[in-house]
Amino acid sequence: MDNTKTLKKVEIFRGLSQTQLESLAQISEEKKYRRGETVFTERSTGDEVYVIKRGKVCIELGLKGKPNTATIQRLSVGQTFGELALVDKRSRSATVVCENDCEIMAMDRDRLNELFESDTRLGYTIMKNLAQLLAERLRRTDLMLVASVLWE
Repeated sequence: MDNTKTLKKVEIFRGLSQTQLESLAQISEEKKYRRGETVFTERSTGDEVYVIKRGKVCIELGLKGKPNTATIQRLSVGQTFGELALVDKRSRSATVVCENDCEIMAMDRDRLNELFESDTRLGYTIMKNLAQLLAERLRRTDLMLVASVLWE
């Protein structure tokens, strides 16, 4: 499947034209990971956004004081991770590990920002979609927190 077809299915790229999707595909870099391989770790520097082209990844959080981790989400083809790199320059908030062999498209924050400046409509659409995605995740986290407190 070509990269523009993959990008067309991605939630944060919803509403973009074929030309805009092609511009995104041009600045993306394809990366391959093996099962069990780490894409990035919690607290590492983050300057890329990732789109899963093939495979599945697990988003994991470390448990302070314990060697274990907790999988908080599983993502598959057409889903993104690392989006907070578009919003701030802080370290990664989780670790991402490949559940199976993966092909992932990586987009550098600086190259994306250059594209946003040259096509402000593209930038506006992506950031609006990103805000909606982050709001949904925050609401889901709120519900999980409330459920956790109620069970204690």
